[in-house]
Amino acid sequence: MLLGLTLKNFTIIEDLSVGLSPGLNIITGETGAGKSVIVDAINIILGDKASAENIKTGKEEAHIEALFDISNDIAIKERLTNSGFDTTSGELLIKRVIHRSARSRVFINGSLSTLTLLSTITKGLVDIFSQHEHQSLLREDNHIKILDDFGKSTNEAVALRDKFQGYLVIQKELEDLKQSKKDRLEKEEYLKYQLNEIDNAELAIGEDEKLEEEKLKIVNSERLESSSSSAYETLYEKENSVLGILQKLSNDFKETAKIDPKLSEIAESIEKGMLQLQEAAFLIRDYTSQLSSESGTLEVIEDRIHLINNLKRKYGDTVSEIINKRDEIEKELNNIEHFDERVRSLTEQSDSLMNELLKLAKTLSRKRKQSSKKLTQTLQDELKEVGIKGGNFHIQFNDKRISSNGIDDVSFLFSANPDEDPKPLTKVASGGELSRIMLVLKEVIARVEGGSVIIFDEADSGVGGAIAEAVGQKIRNLSKSYQVICITHLPQVAKFADSHLTVSKTHEDNKTQVTIKNLVGNERVIELARMIGGFNITQKTLDAAQEMLKH
Repeated sequence: MLLGLTLKNFTIIEDLSVGLSPGLNIITGETGAGKSVIVDAINIILGDKASAENIKTGKEEAHIEALFDISNDIAIKERLTNSGFDTTSGELLIKRVIHRSARSRVFINGSLSTLTLLSTITKGLVDIFSQHEHQSLLREDNHIKILDDFGKSTNEAVALRDKFQGYLVIQKELEDLKQSKKDRLEKEEYLKYQLNEIDNAELAIGEDEKLEEEKLKIVNSERLESSSSSAYETLYEKENSVLGILQKLSNDFKETAKIDPKLSEIAESIEKGMLQLQEAAFLIRDYTSQLSSESGTLEVIEDRIHLINNLKRKYGDTVSEIINKRDEIEKELNNIEHFDERVRSLTEQSDSLMNELLKLAKTLSRKRKQSSKKLTQTLQDELKEVGIKGGNFHIQFNDKRISSNGIDDVSFLFSANPDEDPKPLTKVASGGELSRIMLVLKEVIARVEGGSVIIFDEADSGVGGAIAEAVGQKIRNLSKSYQVICITHLPQVAKFADSHLTVSKTHEDNKTQVTIKNLVGNERVIELARMIGGFNITQKTLDAAQEMLKH
């Protein structure tokens, strides 16, 4: 149940608070007073997009708040709990803040939220029926949805639609494969060439870095050989080589150690150093020998680097990337080589899925046809109550090729006269009849799975007199099971109110002020009299209004 609504700087409203009651809440007022603005605000509370156009002129932001009692709404409470909200209070507070130059914000029970989550949580919370909604009856693609809502087939219809989308994905892949068959052989040859080019190179990860190191060494081989040869001669081969001088020093210290034994330790240290230098000299000799033997490999290394760089330009910036590209090419080639097998596999999947779809569609079709009989009979009875006594309502089924909504083409047919065959609504139903048919449909479907709050925004337009009273009675009956908020210009409907509110607009000092008042006692009589007679309220209109309320 909607307990209250607060609007600040929203469209023409500067500051307005509305308190609502259980049962039937009637909202009346002059045309343009701002009644339908309340419905617009509720739509935004339920997740509709808001824009700067919703902000009152001269203001920077608008605020909309709505408080709902959800203590008996299990579905809404479950969605809130699953989204991390506490529901122990049994209340749901929604706030929308609309900024002129910044992003709008959504709050749920005081916490910042998103528009997507808001739309998910409030689904089914409020059911709105506007004066133009009966036009949806003229679109036959809506008829099957109405029937599914009535027959509680929505879950099966959604499951069918989802499975059909999967079927379309497979069909698209099959179509693409068959379309590419012409280019398959040419592409296969090209992929084989690429694969062979990479495989013949016999690449190893890190090979390019090692080759660059080898090239650098060979290019500078003369310098390296000169330096190493000079070092070897200095250490070992010269007449006054380092090792020769150290040998003499070692021998001298060995002799003098005979005089002073302490010098023997120095002699041993020199000998150890000689051994390390001798080992270094031999390593230099071997290194020099190796340099001379590798001098003829530069051309081979440069050819190899050129090959790798050529592959890099085609397949990747590193050897590792080239090898990964090679694996991708092999996989693509494998898919091409197994083209017929893939087509066969997808065809089998497609056929299997189609069998499942047909089975689901036939089951859903049977359920729809059973529901249509019950809906037709219910509507026949209900239409009599709103003044269409000779009306004949019929739901026509035509078979069609399976699609996302099954194998049924569903059309609502109607005849206002018993001696005429039912025809499509677009051809035979007047605006007033469409409005009443939609109202009856709304009531019937609401009994099945309607929201906890139902709003009628001048949905009774196009009717009057006794028919208007019948429509009012229908809305009144609906309010016994749901909280109903009804905006109306008809006194025959307004008289049924449990709570009667009136909206008025005044202009002072170039400033628009919209107010809403809960009418009690004689105030209701005066408002009904205004609705009956216009601005000039006479005793006759007051008596008529009093008589309406008595009945």
